[in-house]
Amino acid sequence: MKHSVRRLSNRQPPTALDITDTRVYDGPPPDPGPHHMKAFRFATLAALSVLIPATALAQDANKTINDHPATQVTFGYLRSAMGQNWQKAADLIEPASLESLKGRYILRIKASATLDEEIAHVRRLDCSNLKEVEALSAKQFYILYHKGIQKRFSVDQAKLDQILATLAVKLLSLAEEKVQNNEMCHILVRTRHSNSDKQISALDLVSLIKVDDDWKVTLNAQEPIVKTLANAPK
Repeated sequence: MKHSVRRLSNRQPPTALDITDTRVYDGPPPDPGPHHMKAFRFATLAALSVLIPATALAQDANKTINDHPATQVTFGYLRSAMGQNWQKAADLIEPASLESLKGRYILRIKASATLDEEIAHVRRLDCSNLKEVEALSAKQFYILYHKGIQKRFSVDQAKLDQILATLAVKLLSLAEEKVQNNEMCHILVRTRHSNSDKQISALDLVSLIKVDDDWKVTLNAQEPIVKTLANAPK
């Protein structure tokens, strides 16, 4: 996405989560010329009367996002997931999402076309058979599932350390809604990190749900919600 403003300087990737990455215009003022000074003064005053409140509103909005309790949960989740600390990531996810993930994987095992395919799915979780998979808690399943993926891609610790050392998260927007009596929060962020030979930037949308008094990441909120209409034609 292109921006109509420029940075004040070229900043290096920070060594911690960065939520202060602001963009401001530092270009030269327009040259009105000798015949338009009066008009320029009026235009400037008019612009200032609009820009000052708008700037204040933007600052208030940023402060609201920064101070929202779901924001710190989002930071912790992204940092844990990108650093492949699956135990910490699991602690920040709502139980219902973990149960749903486990349930879908068990259905996938049962739908295996061959015995070899079923064994491969089971062994990815470091289990011997389907019963062992079903006996796992939802949190245990999540951790083993992602550790299995991690083994397949063989990401070494030095690269993970580099990712975490250069990880920056910029808050872009926050939206709240109520869905079926559940308080939801959706936070859009841009992440940047380096893996020693490349710098990667990506947009991430993290959805959270309030469980009792705590915000938890939900893995189900971005799925389509389908309802049958009462007067739908048969």
